[in-house]
Amino acid sequence: MTVKNIILGLITLLSTSLGYSEQQANENTINNSAVILLYHHVADDTPAITSVSPQQFEQQLDYLQANDFKVWPLPQLMTHYRQGLSIPDKVVAITFDDAYESVYSQAYPRLKQRGMPFTIFVTTDSVDKQFNKQLNWQALLEMSRNGATIANHTVNHPHMLYRFEGENDKQWQQRMQQEIDGAQQRIAEQIGSQHKLFAYPYGEHNQSLKEQLAQMGYLAFGQQSGALGPYSHAQSIPRYPIAGDYSKLDDFILKIHTKAMPAIELSSSATPLSAKQSKPTVTLEFKQAIHKPFFQCYGPGGKLPLQWQANTVTITAAVDIPAGRSRYNCTLPAGDNRYYWYSKPWVRLKDDGTWILD
Repeated sequence: MTVKNIILGLITLLSTSLGYSEQQANENTINNSAVILLYHHVADDTPAITSVSPQQFEQQLDYLQANDFKVWPLPQLMTHYRQGLSIPDKVVAITFDDAYESVYSQAYPRLKQRGMPFTIFVTTDSVDKQFNKQLNWQALLEMSRNGATIANHTVNHPHMLYRFEGENDKQWQQRMQQEIDGAQQRIAEQIGSQHKLFAYPYGEHNQSLKEQLAQMGYLAFGQQSGALGPYSHAQSIPRYPIAGDYSKLDDFILKIHTKAMPAIELSSSATPLSAKQSKPTVTLEFKQAIHKPFFQCYGPGGKLPLQWQANTVTITAAVDIPAGRSRYNCTLPAGDNRYYWYSKPWVRLKDDGTWILD
């Protein structure tokens, strides 16, 4: 049984046993949520963990079209978010990390046929060198003239939290700025666009990077699950990765109907976590009344312990989280078989203090 099924089953059971109705949930529903989808490969012959098949991708686009979803360009959605403008229900944005060949050969024709805009976050050195089945600038320019936004995914696709041996804070920040500025300049040279939109490689980020990108004027996107909402951090915007086991249609439908958790993150353990920081915590403050028994979180080890104090909750790991990347996922019924969703990503070092690098 998947974590998703466990979450939904327990929520349904608890809701029924305590008499919690969808009408009650609707009274607390927060508007102005939108879902941003994240893809990498659209192919049958690429790593499953980052791929959807062309057939699955077409099926997902067909579902959006048949069920009156509105696919917005990411810059338009971000303008509404930044200015606090109303976002209608059932709005999604489609993004791709890395300019893989299948984006052009498989995704682009299907999106163009339906008039659906999309964004490609580009690692510029990989495009320049045609590394690992990356597209060339000519193909990216063609797509940019037909509904695509080309945006920043660094020059070299580094693990941004990783420090070189002996590298101090200032040197690390300068290196990160070079990664971002260099990619932005190259995109401007080749495409002519200047969108201040940035996607973290591997989704890895921390408070220092968020502050740096804010100072540089960027909105920044992770790979943690959840919907965009008024309380989303402008430099840690969630996106739903659609790939592998999470590319099945029922899972896709669940995600595109979710809403942003009506809470802000007050504090969290600093990431990357050392080997000794094995049970990180995050504290959320809810900005509207909720039914606390229905807020559930899962992560390594299953259901996560919660500590409530008034309208704030502190979430802690049930067991030591593994080295590498992991996350906490939290849900809350929102009525009409929909859910609020929040995800917190972590990066933890190995026991010997070294990194797991892909």
